[in-house]
Amino acid sequence: MTKMKTLVIAMASVMTAGAASAASFDVRHEYKSHTEQHATRVKLADSIDNFLVDIEAKFKGEEGKFMKDLQNNGWELGLNYRHKLDDNWTLTYGMPIEGRTAGMTYKPQVRATYALDSVEGLSLSARYRYDVRQNNDSDNQRRHRLTGNVNYSMDDWRFGFEANYYKADDYVIFDNDDTNYELNASVRRHMGQWAPYLEFGDVNTSSVKATRELRSRVGLTYSF
Repeated sequence: MTKMKTLVIAMASVMTAGAASAASFDVRHEYKSHTEQHATRVKLADSIDNFLVDIEAKFKGEEGKFMKDLQNNGWELGLNYRHKLDDNWTLTYGMPIEGRTAGMTYKPQVRATYALDSVEGLSLSARYRYDVRQNNDSDNQRRHRLTGNVNYSMDDWRFGFEANYYKADDYVIFDNDDTNYELNASVRRHMGQWAPYLEFGDVNTSSVKATRELRSRVGLTYSF
């Protein structure tokens, strides 16, 4: 039995447990404008009390073509615990684990979220993540990530902006340097149990070039 099948079975077992939970299924497709790369992922998520768990399966077409000879592009398991300090502050501790052909990546992280009293629906959050990448056929890699988020909800609409800053330990990740950044804006509309969404991001194309590109994503979430 493959690792992916084992994780899916484990996730299904958790979701069918007797504890009260809220689950969702999400499918998302992305396209990168400069490199012309397509990629798709499906995600199953569940929350049981303060414990959050999700599993992702990632796919891409041959040479990044749209839905052409789909290939496995890795998987990711997310394990998180949410600790609500008061009506405004929430801390979330997590350990996403990513598997791919080249190796494994462990991503210990902590996020602090603050919900403003002065503006209903507005929240700010900051996250630190340490990427521990264990490669099969090359040197292992370590990377720091700082993330800032601004989220706003109004009726059935959700708007978000995210900024990421990366600092690698002794290897290049953008423009022959050990630092990089990403920006991402999103909009989501809740319609009963369904929620379609769009995302637009500014991302790099290579570790050795300064070229940036637009990453467009479209997705749909079903909550049950």
